[in-house]
Amino acid sequence: MNKLKIIPYIFIIFFIVLTSISGCINSTTDQEKNNIGEDFSFLGLDGFEKNLSDYRGQIVILDMWATWCSPCGYQMLELEKVNNYYDAEIIEIISIDIDQRETIMMVQEYIDEFQNNGINLKWTFGMDVEQIWEKYKISGGIPTLYIFDENGNIQYSHEGVSVFSEIPSGWPKNTITLKEKIDELIS
Repeated sequence: MNKLKIIPYIFIIFFIVLTSISGCINSTTDQEKNNIGEDFSFLGLDGFEKNLSDYRGQIVILDMWATWCSPCGYQMLELEKVNNYYDAEIIEIISIDIDQRETIMMVQEYIDEFQNNGINLKWTFGMDVEQIWEKYKISGGIPTLYIFDENGNIQYSHEGVSVFSEIPSGWPKNTITLKEKIDELIS
């Protein structure tokens, strides 16, 4: 079977798995909200070190993921919707591979696979060099997203897939979407 024909089936399977685990997610507590996000360094795919604080002045979506994580692939599709909807001067998406065993080449190949299927992941990608998952206390798995306001304050966090605007059938009706949270911060 042609590789291009397999991709939609893979995403359908991911979607079914994701809807079955939609209750196994955590979101920001009121206690965490408005706390300044701890700064960290990461290695960009260009080989240069960058810091979270470099992006102050923009709303930042921090996506922690790994290439082997099936739900992370679905999260990339939702982040592509965010990237296509909002102006890059307002929103910066940073996807950090937190698996220390993975390499820049592995991440680039992952991005290229999406590109080969017409999906452009055109935002900042990097490698974790400081065990970010410990700083941000990821306990339930990946993908995990944090949304920071322009001042670097945490406004939202979520373990599990975060949808852009459409809540899949079978998910709780009160599921918070990325669009809701981002629009709150913009207005």
